Amino acid sequence: MSKRLGIYIFDNAEVIDWAGPTGVFAVARRMDPELDTFLIGDTATPVVATGGLRVLPKYGLNDNPSMDAFLIPGGLGTRAEIHNQRLLSFVKTLPEDTLLVSVCTGSWVYGVAGLLDGIRATNRKNGDPGEVMVPIDRLAQLAPKCIIDRHRVVDCGRVITGGGITSGIEVGLHLLKRFGYSCDFVSKVAYIMEYEKQWELMQDDLVEVNA
Repeated sequence: MSKRLGIYIFDNAEVIDWAGPTGVFAVARRMDPELDTFLIGDTATPVVATGGLRVLPKYGLNDNPSMDAFLIPGGLGTRAEIHNQRLLSFVKTLPEDTLLVSVCTGSWVYGVAGLLDGIRATNRKNGDPGEVMVPIDRLAQLAPKCIIDRHRVVDCGRVITGGGITSGIEVGLHLLKRFGYSCDFVSKVAYIMEYEKQWELMQDDLVEVNA
């Protein structure tokens, strides 16, 4: 079973937001090498994520790589990405069978694109020092037709949103389930990562609802 996760990367993308799910899939590949994950930039040129981490995407948006899920992380850079017309057009034209996934403020992009209208979605609930509006309230402002949900991971069928910065790990583990892997397989990945206790606790903070 070949499954491909594309992760969007941009200047000032929060490192843990995209490295978390990347790490989950890297561990899962030890048991199933058919899994694949890769980074997609606006173009295939280096970007600088938070912490000054310089990253080279494998693809640009114009390459339109085949994938089963497209994940947008959060970070300070999302303040600019919600105005990136090429990205907004890209997410709106992805095939219907491509899962739309986000971590933290990545859901702002889907909200601005109108893809959260009438469905539940979450975002980071704790703000940075001095931040006037916490990210989840900003999501409500950007996507007034979205149903704001405060769970850590919200799965509405095609759209899966994660809350705060570290929720990317849980989003990655949940994606394995959505890709058809058994609960035992996912639990084994969490165990290898020494994350099994957190994953067990997480089950009460994950909601699956009909879109």
